[in-house]
Amino acid sequence: MKKNIGLKHFYKLLYVSVLYTLLTVPPLYAQTPIEEDDFLTSGFYGGGLSFIDGSAYARVQLQPDIPLGKFGLGLDLVFLFNPYAEGDEPRFLAEDGETWDSASTWLRLIRYIRYAQPYDPFYFRLGEFDYLTIGHGSIMSGYSNHDRRGLHLNVRESDGKYGVETMLNDLGNPRIFGGRGFVRPLLRPENNNLFTRFELGATYITDIDPDSTVEGEDPFQAVGADIGFPIIERSSFRLDLYNDFAVQTAPLAPESAVMEDSTPEDDTLQSDETDTDSTMVAEEETSETEITWGNATGIGFAANSIIFKFEYRIFSDGYIPSVFDYTYELGMPLFWGYDKGDEARRGFFSQIIFKPIPQLQLLGAFENYNDNTSKLYIGAKESGLIPRFQFRAFYTKRNIGEDGETGFFTDLVELDDKSAFNIEIRYEVVPPIQTIMVYEYRFRRVETEEGRSQFEPFRNTSVSVGYSHDY
Repeated sequence: MKKNIGLKHFYKLLYVSVLYTLLTVPPLYAQTPIEEDDFLTSGFYGGGLSFIDGSAYARVQLQPDIPLGKFGLGLDLVFLFNPYAEGDEPRFLAEDGETWDSASTWLRLIRYIRYAQPYDPFYFRLGEFDYLTIGHGSIMSGYSNHDRRGLHLNVRESDGKYGVETMLNDLGNPRIFGGRGFVRPLLRPENNNLFTRFELGATYITDIDPDSTVEGEDPFQAVGADIGFPIIERSSFRLDLYNDFAVQTAPLAPESAVMEDSTPEDDTLQSDETDTDSTMVAEEETSETEITWGNATGIGFAANSIIFKFEYRIFSDGYIPSVFDYTYELGMPLFWGYDKGDEARRGFFSQIIFKPIPQLQLLGAFENYNDNTSKLYIGAKESGLIPRFQFRAFYTKRNIGEDGETGFFTDLVELDDKSAFNIEIRYEVVPPIQTIMVYEYRFRRVETEEGRSQFEPFRNTSVSVGYSHDY
C-alpha cells in the first residue's frame, strides 16, 4: 500500500515537473521546422515536344534559377511553336497553348521572385503557388494558382508578437485575395511560456468573380477567427492546439438561379452541375444571401523532418471546408451545391508532410465526413535516391464516391472534373543532360469566341531534352 502511495506521489511530481517545463522554459529559434515545399518546380534548359489535347507543338523551355543573397529569381521562358498554323492562326504560343494577348500570360515568364523565407520577419514571393496554406488552413489549404503569377507576403514582428500574411492569386487578373493577421497580446520576451504565447487570429479571403458565366453575382467571401495555444516551441519542433471558426457567403444560391439548356459540341463544362451541360443565369429577383459556418478543432506538430495536423470538424449544410484548395481554380463554380445536405456534417481531417531522408519528401492529406464525402491529396518528390533519377507527382480529388454510382476506390483513381494530376519524371542521360517527361490533367477556364467563360478539360504531355543545374 505504501508502495502505491509512493508511486502516486512520484507520478504527481513528474507531471508537475513536465508541466512546469512546458510553461516556463523559453523556446529557441536556431532551427526552423520543414516548410511545405513546392512539389512541381525546378530549373531546366532544353526543348522537345508538347501534346496538348491531341495537338503537337515544338517546345523550347528556359527555366533558370538565380540566387542573389536573400533574393531568389526564377524564370520560366516556355515557347510553343505550331507548325500547322494556317492564315491568321498564331505560330508562337505560350505554355498550355495560350496566345500572348494578356498580362497574365506575360507574367508567366517570371516563375518566382522571392525574398527570405516564410518564417522570417519579412518575406514575399511573387510567382506561382503550388501548395499555399493561410493560417491553420480552414479557409485556404493547399491552394494553387496553376501557373499564374500571384503574390504571397508575410510581415511579422521579430519576436513573433504579431504579424500579417497576405496573398493575391494573379497580378495580371486579380480575383482571389485576402490574408490573416495574428497577435499574441500577452507575449513578453522576458516571460515566454504557454500562456504568454496564446494567439488570436483573423482571416478574410474573397473571390470577386467566382462564376464568370453569371453576370452581376455577389463575390464569394470567407471570414474566420481562430485561437491557438503553441504548447511547445523549440529549436527542432513545435506543438500547437487551435480552434478555427469560419463563415462563408455563397455568391449564387441554387434557388436564385435558373438553368438554360445548351448543347455543347464537346465535354466542356459550362455550369455548376457536373452531370449537365447548362449555363447559370441570375434572375432579376435577388434572394437573401446564404451564410454557412464551420468549426475545426485541431492539433498541429512540426519538426525538422515532419509536419502533422489532425482536426475534428463540424459544418452547417452547404459549408465547404478549406474551400480554397488545389482544385479551386479548376472547379469553381462546379462545386457550388456539392456540399448541400439536410443536416450538419461532422468528420475528420489529417495531413502529413514527411521527409524520411533528405532525398525524399511525401505529402498526404485526407478528410472524410458523415455524409460520405471525402477529399484526398497525395504528393511525392524524389531527388538523388536513385542515381540519375528524379520524380515528382501530385494527385488530388474531392467528393470521392459522392455520386453513389461508382465505388469509392473506382472513383478514387478515375480522372474527371473533380480531380487534378501532375507527374514529372527526369532521367540524367549524361550529366548534366536530362530527359524530362511530364503528364498533366486538370480543368482550366477559357473564353469562347462569343466572349463566354467556361471550363474545359486540359491534358498536356511533354517530352524534353536539355541541361539542368543545381545551385
